[in-house]
Amino acid sequence: MNERFGRFFANVGYVGTAFTLVIATLVGCGGGSDTRTATSSASSAVDRAATLHVIAGSELKDLEPYFQQIADATGITIVPTYSGTLAGVDRINAGESFDAAWFANAKYLLLSDAKKRVRAQERIMLSPVVIGVRASVAKQFGWTSGGTTWKAIAARAGAGQFHFAMTNPTASNSGFSAVIAVASALVGAQDALKASDVDTKKLRAFFAGQTVTAGSSGWLVDAYVRDQAKLDGIVNYESSLLALAASGKLREPLTLIYPKEGVLTADYPLLLLDDAKRAAYDKVTAYLRTPDFQKLVMTQTFRRPVISSLPLASVFPHALVNEVSFPNSLGAVDGILGRFLADDRVPAHTFYVLDTSGSMQGERLDGVVRAIDTLAGKDPSVTGRYARFQNRERISFIAFSDVPRAPVDLEMHATGDAATLGRVVAYANDLHAGGSTAIYCALETALDDAARARATEGPRYYSIVLMTDGENNRCDDAATFSDKYDRLPIDRKIRIFPILFGEGSSSELEEIARMSGGRLFNGKTQSLSDVFKEIRGYQ
Repeated sequence: MNERFGRFFANVGYVGTAFTLVIATLVGCGGGSDTRTATSSASSAVDRAATLHVIAGSELKDLEPYFQQIADATGITIVPTYSGTLAGVDRINAGESFDAAWFANAKYLLLSDAKKRVRAQERIMLSPVVIGVRASVAKQFGWTSGGTTWKAIAARAGAGQFHFAMTNPTASNSGFSAVIAVASALVGAQDALKASDVDTKKLRAFFAGQTVTAGSSGWLVDAYVRDQAKLDGIVNYESSLLALAASGKLREPLTLIYPKEGVLTADYPLLLLDDAKRAAYDKVTAYLRTPDFQKLVMTQTFRRPVISSLPLASVFPHALVNEVSFPNSLGAVDGILGRFLADDRVPAHTFYVLDTSGSMQGERLDGVVRAIDTLAGKDPSVTGRYARFQNRERISFIAFSDVPRAPVDLEMHATGDAATLGRVVAYANDLHAGGSTAIYCALETALDDAARARATEGPRYYSIVLMTDGENNRCDDAATFSDKYDRLPIDRKIRIFPILFGEGSSSELEEIARMSGGRLFNGKTQSLSDVFKEIRGYQ
């Protein structure tokens, strides 16, 4: 397989450069006559007809280099708004106006209330969710591309012999697809899986091996590259794993495993939501399904064509891909995901480091309170339900201004633990603003507590969320903090997820995220509640 990779990529290369689409709009000058007004209105109507506003999964950003090609061929400009699948369902249900939707998998959407807005759908490309295993590990365990089972992988994971990275199934389709495939395999399900079918004990054994989680498939690949010396494998789209193999970033090749019991395949359907845009939709989907474009997608993004007559490129392993059934009701999906969060997955311990300096007075602090209320269960949306604190989870709050305040530690003893959630809400309502901004001393307090917890609590996802609206102006500086972080034992390093907010320093926060292997989130372009929900995918 590695020789095929070398020959294939030498011939076709890999396109990884995205471009920015610029959409021109006509602006009238001066008062103008009735004729000019009519001409301007006609031009605007043409402009609207020649665009397709699409809410799309973030993994489709790798198609942006071809949007201009699509526009040249069809006369239709794709204007994307990127979102997670469940977040996208929330936005569609809330009535946001989009012409079309384009996610890796539309099955959840089609089971939800958003289905009534779907006017047409066409599959565009394919990518099964599989597991990439370091070649030496696959050889050691006797795992082969088409001869290995999810049960065998679960046995090794449960015995502490196999450690892997996978996305959070409530935030990313690749993680959700894996949960359905594994849960179906472990109980030998022949039909669509129901929540009552799930064997929690067996599923918990499988996920005991998951040591890295993420809210997106792209970030998961970066996390795997960073931690590949400590990981044995990664669950992701076949396309993402083939692209990773081509990137030159792997110290050891991956063997792609297509478990015998079956997998779920992303088919990337383009869904028409606005019937007035049917002509534009038909032009775009027809072009996307042409042999030439299908071949382009296959060779440049490593997704399989939906045209069966088009031969697969040699880069794709010769493995039989069995398909498992998707749950046939929204209740079954919600039940499976709810049980995963509450019972099956490795629980989280998150340290929320919250800026309460003087500049946070008023609406900014109110935004923090609303965000914490969201995590305490006050958001009834799909993403809100999955973002709330879960059974077995531990939460530590560290507010700071001139100095960090004493941590407040809480633990969830059940899903919907009213007593603990009440304490969370009370804590948020008791926050008050005043003083300076000691960012790094507050982070050091959180690091000390997190490293100590990691050494004593056992298997958990440990992370720090930093929310600040200003620059550090009190206590330790960036250099002192960096030195302290570097001196942590390698097995106690904790990822930090800063939120850019207010007048916060983007360069300082970016460096905090970079050095810890975390990710910077932008609280300037969306509400803190939405940012906190998004971060939950990484915990």
